[in-house]
Amino acid sequence: MKKILITGLLILCTQMIGGAMENNIKFDNNTYFLSNPNTTNETYIYLMNDDNPEKWHSQMVVEHIVDKANSTEASAEYAHQVQSENPGASVLVYPDASTVGVLTFPSNKDFYEYNAIVFKNNNGLGLKKITFAKRFYADENGGVESARVKAIAFAEDYNKKYMELLNREAVQIGLD
Repeated sequence: MKKILITGLLILCTQMIGGAMENNIKFDNNTYFLSNPNTTNETYIYLMNDDNPEKWHSQMVVEHIVDKANSTEASAEYAHQVQSENPGASVLVYPDASTVGVLTFPSNKDFYEYNAIVFKNNNGLGLKKITFAKRFYADENGGVESARVKAIAFAEDYNKKYMELLNREAVQIGLD
């Protein structure tokens, strides 16, 4: 009886904090599947069917940020953090939309990564941060320079699209 009561309370608390996350997210005509359903930090990672956590090509991340309440400030802080931690990163911020576009790479340049991020208020419970990310691996794109060129072209061609999609589709993926 105690075990049932404790389990019920845990489920209720989880629902009160942020609710159970969906098993999949549909975004830009693709379906992303929850890869870490048992997370304890309220950061949920969704991958395409053919990807895995070690090497993915496209992913969605939904994160609950409890210690921030202002989405505009959070987007500016995030942009500053990316620039200070990733010399050479390209960052574009739309503070009025609480949206950031980022192009980064690790020091070994095994890949280049594009991210579109939006911060949304979470009904007085902090913020939700949703990220669309796409990676361009050097070993799959004809080397480092080719991966860099493809990532830059992708960011130039699609940054506005993904920032707008994240803002518009936040309701469908449980962020508004």
